[in-house]
Amino acid sequence: MKVLVFLALGTSLALAQADAPIVQQGGDCTVNVSGSSNSASLVCNSVDPKLAEQIRAILKGTRRNEAAATEISQKLDQILKQMNKETVPPLVALRFVGQKYPALQPINESSVIARDMKYTVALWNMERPQDLSPLQIPTGTFDWLKPHTEGGPTNIFEHVTSELKDGDRLFGTMGVNCPDCSRGRTYVVYIVWGKGGWVSELKNEQSGGVFVPRNPTTDREAYFKRLEEIAPDPSRIPIADPQ
Repeated sequence: MKVLVFLALGTSLALAQADAPIVQQGGDCTVNVSGSSNSASLVCNSVDPKLAEQIRAILKGTRRNEAAATEISQKLDQILKQMNKETVPPLVALRFVGQKYPALQPINESSVIARDMKYTVALWNMERPQDLSPLQIPTGTFDWLKPHTEGGPTNIFEHVTSELKDGDRLFGTMGVNCPDCSRGRTYVVYIVWGKGGWVSELKNEQSGGVFVPRNPTTDREAYFKRLEEIAPDPSRIPIADPQ
């Protein structure tokens, strides 16, 4: 996880000769049958080579006439559309659920499976100015999520609960990304332990990294002030209880 310092196939396959010239266009594939050479050409643009065997199987099992040419190009176009769909990158997000004791929940906002999602949470206890490091919340991963689904809430505070008391203000950022994601997501997080809080996404930050003070000894208060500035009230989404 990145940490930011704050401040056709050109394929020609044999097809038996039809009686009359044919040029059949179907999406990204074209079948050309002409002349008396007992052969024809099939050209598909932007097709991954691994589809060659599928294309050959379609040709082998199809009748040799104009209707067959139409059927072939339609089938190949369906394959191409499916491949294009599969190349859409995933897009993941995070949210906290539970006002009293928030738990972290991953969300897959895309139409494809999201894998190996990695998150980082960097929160400081504002009631403990002597702490120069954020709460010891380990960086974690979510294995995978089906399209348009949410993962189970995760208690990321289990190792620091004994250090917290009701009313403690936790302030900082969190981020998430995955190897195939179109972009990462970064959020400002403010939690009043035992009571509630809010999350604000930084729309222009696409790394999925977190912001930290350049120098925790001298820049801590300036860091908190800056977080308030880049997460104005209208962008703050209250942490809600699970539905």
